[in-house]
Amino acid sequence: MKSIILVIIFSIFSILSVQALPDCYHTYAEVVAELQQLEIDYHDFAKLYIIGYSQQDNIPIYALKISDNPDQEEAEPAVLFIGQVHAEEVMGVEITMRNINEILLNNFELQYGVWIGQLEMWFIPTLNPEGHNVVSADIDESYRKNKHDINNNGIFDFNPNVGFDDDGVDINRNFGCNWVHGDTLFAPPTPSSSEAYDYYRGEAPMSERETQAFKAFCDVQKPVYCIVWHSSRSLNSGLNEKVFYPLNWAGVRPAPELDRGQQIGEGVAQQIIKENGSTYYEPSAALGRKGGINDWMYQQYGTLCLVIECCKAPNIQPTDSLMNDTIDRCSNGVRWLLERALDSSELDLNSMLTGTIKDAVTNLPLQAEIIVEQKQAPWFAPRKSDPILGRYWRPIMYGTYDLRFRKKGYFDFITLGKVVNPSSRTPANANLIPRPAATISGTVFNSNTHSLIPAKILLYDVENDTLITNGEFILHTYEGNHRIEICSEGYFPYIDTLEIASGVQNLNLNIALSPINAIFTENWENSTSNWSFDDPTKPWVIQNVLAVNGHAITDSWGGKGFYAMNCNTWMKTNNAILLPDSGQTMLTFDEHLYTEFVYDSVRVEVSTDNTVWHTVYSNAGQYDWWHPVYVPLTQYAGQSLFFRFRLTDHSTDEDLTDPGWTIDNIQIISGTATHTTEGPIITPPVTALYPNFPNPFNPETNIKFSTSRDGEVNIDIYNLKGQKVRQLTKEIFKSGTHSLKWNGLDDKGKAVSSGIYFCKMHSADKAKTLKMVLMK
Repeated sequence: MKSIILVIIFSIFSILSVQALPDCYHTYAEVVAELQQLEIDYHDFAKLYIIGYSQQDNIPIYALKISDNPDQEEAEPAVLFIGQVHAEEVMGVEITMRNINEILLNNFELQYGVWIGQLEMWFIPTLNPEGHNVVSADIDESYRKNKHDINNNGIFDFNPNVGFDDDGVDINRNFGCNWVHGDTLFAPPTPSSSEAYDYYRGEAPMSERETQAFKAFCDVQKPVYCIVWHSSRSLNSGLNEKVFYPLNWAGVRPAPELDRGQQIGEGVAQQIIKENGSTYYEPSAALGRKGGINDWMYQQYGTLCLVIECCKAPNIQPTDSLMNDTIDRCSNGVRWLLERALDSSELDLNSMLTGTIKDAVTNLPLQAEIIVEQKQAPWFAPRKSDPILGRYWRPIMYGTYDLRFRKKGYFDFITLGKVVNPSSRTPANANLIPRPAATISGTVFNSNTHSLIPAKILLYDVENDTLITNGEFILHTYEGNHRIEICSEGYFPYIDTLEIASGVQNLNLNIALSPINAIFTENWENSTSNWSFDDPTKPWVIQNVLAVNGHAITDSWGGKGFYAMNCNTWMKTNNAILLPDSGQTMLTFDEHLYTEFVYDSVRVEVSTDNTVWHTVYSNAGQYDWWHPVYVPLTQYAGQSLFFRFRLTDHSTDEDLTDPGWTIDNIQIISGTATHTTEGPIITPPVTALYPNFPNPFNPETNIKFSTSRDGEVNIDIYNLKGQKVRQLTKEIFKSGTHSLKWNGLDDKGKAVSSGIYFCKMHSADKAKTLKMVLMK
């Protein structure tokens, strides 16, 4: 019976017949040969790069750069075009190859010359070369994924019909933003689709070499605009001949910059006539949360990435005449988008915020975070300037904004009321003033025995620092306020905000921790007998798959399922817990959290009467790694408290729910954690590689390091490709602090080019790496 149902589903929803790919399409080998020849023919404007290799067959992934100086990084916005992500959607490869030829062939004409002079245009004909080979070799014209050998049997396991391909990962479900919502391995067909297995997200976010290569590329180029060509296999007209812009999840969670995305999406759509000539492509905000490339690019870099479904199902691999007609129509959208990236007051919808961030003292470029306060969201990755040039580009709706530029070791640079022009670029530069360097040094010791104890120290800043110490420590930081956590197993933690005042170069901090007194402990290794739940039949589950050690409890089977829409689920202690009337008291637990930012919060609440509850801790968002939580309870000294752990959802769509809250090792503890700044300043020998100065530099920089004991130290310089360019030292050093200089020369005494370099230090007990930028 099951097989009959699958046959019926397949017959209804199969939308791509198995047939040989028309000869008018490039093979992968033909794509590469053509790109290589174009690089030779137009070497003044075109440069071909290998940005990575495919997952299974190790095939190069090529990107062609078109610009007036294609072998240099310039202060120009990058516009990116990706021809193919899904293997059978070969139409985008042809559009991309035609666009490349058109721009290069017409480089002498005015408009093409303007693009070449003002922009860095990047073209990746296929991000899925091994999938492209499967389709173009007529192995399986309906294939969608890469060729990842999922079962490790050394055989490419595929089904010649739509769906049911055992091997492969859908690259467009493997990106890190909302990856968890993609299809799991061998997800069965649904009533609306027979495409089983075709959307497998991979074993982890960014697990595939294709997505990893693309991330490495984008980390450097930070595209301003992007088009990713697709061809929808669905017969649903709502998915055909459309332009999707970022983003409005489930139609109710708009991106902060939806207005600008909509402008660009509608503008491109109005340039492309549909296949039947009736009207133009339809623009729409991207609604789904499935680990797609467009959501990820917007989250990571602020890229306005358009997904364009350029063919009408079921004919997504049209023959010669329709293929060329589709290319002609779609190329109008490409030309329009390139115009939007120009600096031209004569064009509409060209609003762009741009500028250079520099060190106010050295005047050297900086990689720093750019925050537009009115367009910020907690789920954004930091939007950063170029690491070499300090330049940034931010397509944004015209209006008035407050800007904040931020980098570790510098004071924030704030610009209020910046007016962004409706057309042309609006400059907003920032000169960041360095914070004076300072150190926090001292000891961590047992308050009873005064003996040193091992500890973990976490110093919160724009970028957090973590140090594992045997009791003596030194932290290199800067003037300002810093939240610090000092924890040692079995001891009461020290949590405070430290002020390093102006002129203070070294803050001495001696921390006395007492052994903890455990008032209440729950590690979930026995039962839930100490707890009651909102509904015993609902989702709180003890499991041993996602836990710090042993077992943990989760509201929704931590990552294996999702909490219910509009849920209000909780667990609470059966009995009140009496807190000591003196000393310090704290609730601690380990947390693994994945809820929707802002909307779906988790809370710890306390009550003296089991009726009226007060929140003592709350959080929301994606923090899906184990981390400790510390909740001070000293204000409730001497009281008996019930404790409730609660998750509430505020969604209108099941797609907006997430894996939820997993909790382990709950403790209520008492003890003491105190500090004193008196006593001798401790400067223990540690093994460390400190930030080089200046950075960026030209041509020389100082590299400071220290060792905890006598022994050999090896320090080498590597380029971005992982090639060693210089060995600075390999000799015996005494314990203590030392410094070297690098003058930007390689081992042969030849000056290296501008770019990012890595300094790697190996000693007897540790290995350290730092990133340096040579700017000429």
